[in-house]
Amino acid sequence: MFAMTAAPLVSAGAAALDGKQVQIAGKVFNFLEKKPAAGATVVIVSGAADPAAVKTTLASLKIVEGGAGDAAGAFAAFVGSAADAQAAKAANAAIITIGGDVACVDSGACVIAIETQPKVSIYVSRAAATKAGVEFDTSFKMLVTER
Repeated sequence: MFAMTAAPLVSAGAAALDGKQVQIAGKVFNFLEKKPAAGATVVIVSGAADPAAVKTTLASLKIVEGGAGDAAGAFAAFVGSAADAQAAKAANAAIITIGGDVACVDSGACVIAIETQPKVSIYVSRAAATKAGVEFDTSFKMLVTER
């Protein structure tokens, strides 16, 4: 008998957020009803986003590279997967989780997912945003796809 093992499924959006996606995330912060205070912490879960781009884009915030468990007390976290987002939310229920995989938004794990190919698209999980206590300006809601 032959044993077959399936290759792990990797979503196209599971790659680390690039500089353009990070810049868009930085602009998304401007549309929050409750904006981050200067010095607020943003966690980059290992491999989830380009650290240099995050540090440049969010220069007024404290950037911490580490694991999802480092999200306690953080304002936001760049995550690479729904599992990372869930772990960040376990450490901090009010965290804004940002990824590049729309499936993370669809599962309710990520608050925001940003795609830049083939065009710029921003997705927001209504359920995840509500659980995190995140509200966006009305004008922003017209620019995104809520799920």
